[in-house]
Amino acid sequence: MKSLSLYLCTLLFFALALSACTEDKTEGVTTTTPAVEQEGAAQPQPAPTTLSTTSERDDWQRPHELINMLGPNIKGMVIADLFADDGYFTFKLIEAGANVIAIENDPAKVSKLEERKRELGLGDDRLRIRAVPVGDPGLRQGEAEAALITHRYNTIKNKAAYITRLRQGLVEPRPLFIIEWQYRETPIGPPLAQRMPTEDIMDEVGEMGYSDIGAHSAKMPYQVVFLATDYMEMDDAEYKKMMEGVEVVPQ
Repeated sequence: MKSLSLYLCTLLFFALALSACTEDKTEGVTTTTPAVEQEGAAQPQPAPTTLSTTSERDDWQRPHELINMLGPNIKGMVIADLFADDGYFTFKLIEAGANVIAIENDPAKVSKLEERKRELGLGDDRLRIRAVPVGDPGLRQGEAEAALITHRYNTIKNKAAYITRLRQGLVEPRPLFIIEWQYRETPIGPPLAQRMPTEDIMDEVGEMGYSDIGAHSAKMPYQVVFLATDYMEMDDAEYKKMMEGVEVVPQ
Protein backbone atom coordinates (compact mmCIF):
# COMPACT_ATOMS: atom_id res chain seq x y z
CA MET A 1 0.00 0.00 0.00
CA LYS A 2 1.49 3.33 -1.01
CA SER A 3 1.69 6.18 1.44
CA LEU A 4 -0.47 9.25 0.94
CA SER A 5 2.54 11.51 0.45
CA LEU A 6 3.96 9.32 -2.33
CA TYR A 7 0.60 9.23 -4.04
CA LEU A 8 0.13 12.99 -3.89
CA CYS A 9 3.63 13.53 -5.24
CA THR A 10 2.90 11.16 -8.10
CA LEU A 11 -0.36 12.94 -8.90
CA LEU A 12 1.30 16.34 -8.89
CA PHE A 13 4.16 15.17 -11.08
CA PHE A 14 1.67 13.62 -13.48
CA ALA A 15 0.13 17.05 -14.06
CA LEU A 16 3.58 18.56 -14.71
CA ALA A 17 4.69 15.71 -16.93
CA LEU A 18 1.63 15.88 -19.14
CA SER A 19 2.21 19.55 -19.86
CA ALA A 20 5.54 18.63 -21.43
CA CYS A 21 4.22 15.76 -23.51
CA THR A 22 3.63 16.17 -27.23
CA GLU A 23 -0.07 15.67 -27.86
CA ASP A 24 -1.25 13.30 -30.56
CA LYS A 25 -3.94 15.18 -32.42
CA THR A 26 -4.25 12.75 -35.35
CA GLU A 27 -7.87 12.55 -36.39
CA GLY A 28 -9.33 9.08 -35.96
CA VAL A 29 -11.87 7.14 -37.95
CA THR A 30 -14.68 5.33 -36.21
CA THR A 31 -14.18 1.59 -36.53
CA THR A 32 -16.96 -0.77 -37.48
CA THR A 33 -15.79 -3.91 -35.70
CA PRO A 34 -18.95 -5.56 -34.35
CA ALA A 35 -19.26 -6.36 -30.67
CA VAL A 36 -19.73 -9.98 -29.72
CA GLU A 37 -21.48 -9.33 -26.42
CA GLN A 38 -21.39 -6.85 -23.59
CA GLU A 39 -18.62 -7.96 -21.24
CA GLY A 40 -19.43 -8.76 -17.62
CA ALA A 41 -22.60 -8.61 -15.60
CA ALA A 42 -25.58 -6.36 -16.21
CA GLN A 43 -24.91 -2.71 -15.56
CA PRO A 44 -25.46 -2.11 -11.84
CA GLN A 45 -25.70 1.62 -11.35
CA PRO A 46 -28.78 3.76 -11.93
CA ALA A 47 -28.15 6.39 -14.57
CA PRO A 48 -30.05 9.01 -16.58
CA THR A 49 -31.87 7.70 -19.63
CA THR A 50 -30.60 10.46 -21.94
CA LEU A 51 -27.24 12.07 -22.49
CA SER A 52 -28.63 15.55 -21.83
CA THR A 53 -30.23 14.76 -18.45
CA THR A 54 -27.38 14.37 -15.99
CA SER A 55 -28.31 16.41 -12.92
CA GLU A 56 -29.47 13.39 -10.90
CA ARG A 57 -26.27 11.47 -11.57
CA ASP A 58 -24.18 14.61 -10.97
CA ASP A 59 -25.31 14.53 -7.34
CA TRP A 60 -23.59 11.22 -6.64
CA GLN A 61 -21.03 11.00 -9.43
CA ARG A 62 -19.45 14.43 -8.81
CA PRO A 63 -17.57 14.60 -12.13
CA HIS A 64 -15.74 17.76 -11.04
CA GLU A 65 -13.74 15.64 -8.61
CA LEU A 66 -12.26 13.60 -11.45
CA ILE A 67 -11.64 16.74 -13.50
CA ASN A 68 -9.83 18.33 -10.56
CA MET A 69 -7.65 15.24 -10.21
CA LEU A 70 -6.67 15.50 -13.87
CA GLY A 71 -5.25 18.92 -13.08
CA PRO A 72 -4.96 22.27 -14.85
CA ASN A 73 -3.48 20.72 -17.99
CA ILE A 74 -6.73 18.97 -18.93
CA LYS A 75 -7.35 21.40 -21.80
CA GLY A 76 -6.20 19.67 -24.95
CA MET A 77 -5.31 16.45 -23.10
CA VAL A 78 -6.20 13.24 -24.96
CA ILE A 79 -8.20 11.01 -22.61
CA ALA A 80 -9.55 7.55 -23.39
CA ASP A 81 -13.01 6.97 -21.90
CA LEU A 82 -13.15 3.18 -21.82
CA PHE A 83 -16.56 1.49 -21.66
CA ALA A 84 -17.98 4.94 -22.48
CA ASP A 85 -21.59 3.71 -22.14
CA ASP A 86 -23.97 6.69 -22.55
CA GLY A 87 -21.10 9.17 -22.73
CA TYR A 88 -21.64 10.67 -19.30
CA PHE A 89 -17.93 11.23 -18.63
CA THR A 90 -17.10 11.61 -22.32
CA PHE A 91 -19.04 14.85 -22.59
CA LYS A 92 -18.08 16.06 -19.11
CA LEU A 93 -14.42 15.77 -20.08
CA ILE A 94 -15.02 17.53 -23.40
CA GLU A 95 -16.78 20.37 -21.56
CA ALA A 96 -13.68 20.67 -19.37
CA GLY A 97 -11.47 21.06 -22.46
CA ALA A 98 -10.16 17.54 -23.01
CA ASN A 99 -10.10 15.72 -26.34
CA VAL A 100 -11.71 12.32 -25.85
CA ILE A 101 -11.52 8.90 -27.45
CA ALA A 102 -14.78 7.19 -26.46
CA ILE A 103 -14.48 3.41 -26.63
CA GLU A 104 -17.48 1.09 -26.40
CA ASN A 105 -18.39 -2.55 -27.10
CA ASP A 106 -22.11 -2.03 -27.71
CA PRO A 107 -22.99 -0.88 -31.28
CA ALA A 108 -26.28 0.64 -30.11
CA LYS A 109 -24.46 2.83 -27.59
CA VAL A 110 -21.90 3.76 -30.21
CA SER A 111 -24.72 4.95 -32.48
CA LYS A 112 -26.14 7.14 -29.71
CA LEU A 113 -22.72 8.62 -29.04
CA GLU A 114 -22.30 9.40 -32.73
CA GLU A 115 -25.74 11.04 -32.77
CA ARG A 116 -24.86 13.19 -29.78
CA LYS A 117 -21.55 14.13 -31.38
CA ARG A 118 -23.38 15.37 -34.47
CA GLU A 119 -25.89 17.31 -32.35
CA LEU A 120 -23.05 19.14 -30.61
CA GLY A 121 -21.15 19.74 -33.84
CA LEU A 122 -17.98 18.13 -32.50
CA GLY A 123 -15.15 17.25 -34.86
CA ASP A 124 -12.75 14.33 -34.64
CA ASP A 125 -10.23 16.65 -33.04
CA ARG A 126 -12.47 16.79 -29.96
CA LEU A 127 -14.17 13.40 -29.99
CA ARG A 128 -13.33 10.10 -31.64
CA ILE A 129 -15.75 7.22 -31.10
CA ARG A 130 -14.72 3.60 -31.56
CA ALA A 131 -16.64 0.35 -31.51
CA VAL A 132 -14.30 -2.41 -30.40
CA PRO A 133 -14.60 -6.12 -29.65
CA VAL A 134 -14.81 -7.27 -26.06
CA GLY A 135 -11.40 -7.31 -24.38
CA ASP A 136 -9.85 -4.69 -26.68
CA PRO A 137 -9.05 -1.27 -25.13
CA GLY A 138 -9.05 0.15 -28.66
CA LEU A 139 -5.98 2.39 -28.44
CA ARG A 140 -3.01 2.70 -30.77
CA GLN A 141 0.53 2.88 -29.42
CA GLY A 142 0.94 5.94 -27.20
CA GLU A 143 -2.30 7.47 -28.44
CA ALA A 144 -3.77 8.78 -25.16
CA GLU A 145 -2.38 10.68 -22.19
CA ALA A 146 -4.77 9.22 -19.62
CA ALA A 147 -7.51 6.60 -19.45
CA LEU A 148 -10.70 6.21 -17.43
CA ILE A 149 -12.65 3.09 -16.48
CA THR A 150 -15.94 3.79 -14.69
CA HIS A 151 -17.82 0.99 -12.88
CA ARG A 152 -16.50 -1.64 -15.27
CA TYR A 153 -13.15 -2.81 -13.92
CA ASN A 154 -14.77 -5.65 -12.00
CA THR A 155 -16.46 -6.95 -15.17
CA ILE A 156 -13.29 -7.30 -17.27
CA LYS A 157 -12.75 -11.03 -17.69
CA ASN A 158 -9.03 -11.06 -18.49
CA LYS A 159 -7.81 -8.04 -16.58
CA ALA A 160 -4.10 -8.74 -17.05
CA ALA A 161 -4.36 -8.92 -20.87
CA TYR A 162 -6.64 -5.88 -21.01
CA ILE A 163 -4.48 -3.64 -18.81
CA THR A 164 -1.30 -4.75 -20.57
CA ARG A 165 -2.72 -3.68 -23.95
CA LEU A 166 -4.13 -0.51 -22.44
CA ARG A 167 -0.73 0.50 -21.06
CA GLN A 168 0.72 0.31 -24.56
CA GLY A 169 -1.81 2.91 -25.68
CA LEU A 170 -0.84 5.43 -22.98
CA VAL A 171 2.12 7.79 -22.83
CA GLU A 172 4.26 7.78 -19.69
CA PRO A 173 3.53 7.78 -16.82
CA ARG A 174 0.50 5.92 -18.25
CA PRO A 175 -2.11 7.33 -15.83
CA LEU A 176 -5.18 5.18 -15.37
CA PHE A 177 -8.21 6.37 -13.40
CA ILE A 178 -10.61 3.71 -12.15
CA ILE A 179 -13.92 4.53 -10.47
CA GLU A 180 -15.51 1.61 -8.60
CA TRP A 181 -18.11 1.09 -5.92
CA GLN A 182 -17.03 0.83 -2.30
CA TYR A 183 -16.98 -2.67 -0.88
CA ARG A 184 -20.08 -2.29 1.29
CA GLU A 185 -23.83 -2.07 0.89
CA THR A 186 -24.83 1.39 -0.39
CA PRO A 187 -28.13 3.05 -1.42
CA ILE A 188 -27.12 2.84 -5.09
CA GLY A 189 -24.88 0.48 -6.99
CA PRO A 190 -24.63 -3.28 -7.45
CA PRO A 191 -24.92 -5.99 -4.78
CA LEU A 192 -21.87 -6.70 -2.68
CA ALA A 193 -21.11 -9.86 -4.65
CA GLN A 194 -20.34 -7.71 -7.70
CA ARG A 195 -17.87 -5.46 -5.85
CA MET A 196 -14.21 -5.82 -4.90
CA PRO A 197 -12.36 -4.64 -1.79
CA THR A 198 -10.24 -1.55 -2.40
CA GLU A 199 -7.06 -3.36 -1.38
CA ASP A 200 -7.71 -6.18 -3.86
CA ILE A 201 -8.08 -3.75 -6.75
CA MET A 202 -4.89 -1.92 -5.78
CA ASP A 203 -2.99 -5.19 -5.48
CA GLU A 204 -4.25 -6.44 -8.85
CA VAL A 205 -3.39 -3.24 -10.69
CA GLY A 206 0.05 -3.27 -9.07
CA GLU A 207 0.64 -6.75 -10.43
CA MET A 208 -0.15 -5.55 -13.97
CA GLY A 209 2.84 -3.22 -14.22
CA TYR A 210 1.81 -0.12 -12.28
CA SER A 211 4.10 0.91 -9.45
CA ASP A 212 2.21 3.83 -7.85
CA ILE A 213 -1.46 3.31 -6.98
CA GLY A 214 -3.59 5.55 -4.81
CA ALA A 215 -7.25 5.42 -3.75
CA HIS A 216 -9.71 8.13 -2.67
CA SER A 217 -12.91 6.99 -0.94
CA ALA A 218 -14.25 10.43 0.02
CA LYS A 219 -14.43 12.21 -3.33
CA MET A 220 -17.54 10.52 -4.75
CA PRO A 221 -20.36 9.11 -2.58
CA TYR A 222 -20.30 5.31 -2.26
CA GLN A 223 -17.35 5.07 -4.68
CA VAL A 224 -13.56 4.84 -4.74
CA VAL A 225 -11.42 6.74 -7.24
CA PHE A 226 -8.14 4.99 -8.04
CA LEU A 227 -5.17 6.52 -9.82
CA ALA A 228 -2.44 4.22 -11.11
CA THR A 229 0.77 5.55 -12.69
CA ASP A 230 4.27 4.38 -13.45
CA TYR A 231 7.08 5.49 -11.18
CA MET A 232 9.16 8.38 -12.52
CA GLU A 233 12.47 9.37 -10.99
CA MET A 234 13.06 12.99 -9.91
CA ASP A 235 16.13 14.73 -8.62
CA ASP A 236 16.01 17.10 -5.64
CA ALA A 237 15.57 20.20 -7.81
CA GLU A 238 12.62 18.68 -9.66
CA TYR A 239 11.03 17.61 -6.39
CA LYS A 240 11.39 21.09 -4.86
CA LYS A 241 9.90 22.67 -7.99
CA MET A 242 6.99 20.24 -7.91
CA MET A 243 6.28 20.91 -4.24
CA GLU A 244 6.67 24.70 -4.42
CA GLY A 245 3.54 26.30 -3.00
CA VAL A 246 1.85 22.96 -2.44
CA GLU A 247 0.17 22.19 0.86
CA VAL A 248 -0.26 18.49 1.58
CA VAL A 249 -3.54 17.94 3.40
CA PRO A 250 -4.42 14.45 4.73
CA GLN A 251 -7.61 13.01 3.24
